[in-house]
Amino acid sequence: MTIPKQKKTTFFIITLLSIIVLCSFINFRSIHVKFHNKTGEDIDSLVIAGTLIGNLKNGSSTEYINFKQFEFDGSIPYEQISGIISHKKVNQLNWSWCSTERNTQSKGSFIFDLKKDTRIKDTSYLYLVAHNQKIFWEEN
Repeated sequence: MTIPKQKKTTFFIITLLSIIVLCSFINFRSIHVKFHNKTGEDIDSLVIAGTLIGNLKNGSSTEYINFKQFEFDGSIPYEQISGIISHKKVNQLNWSWCSTERNTQSKGSFIFDLKKDTRIKDTSYLYLVAHNQKIFWEEN
């Protein structure tokens, strides 16, 4: 029993299209994030989660940026952040050393505010919080 050439071609095309769709689905799964600068100062050379954002002026925001994944501690974003504010390098605030609620998101859309913590004298740290929300140590 032989299979007609037309059926072989149809099977090949369907298989090829299925592989392309599957690869596209796997490669294009991403998380979309927008950042608002609420530090009170301009940030130069901003890097979040290993992605160079560039310069972000005080009060401005980015467009949505695609990341393969984004780390959270519970519902609070917990990614690596660095930048330059007033000619000084600033890094993320590691506010949690416990990792019981750490998780990684790889799909969805989020808007975060980038804020500066100055509770320690002469030191500034950056952190992310949900848009227009306060983190647990901020005053109500």
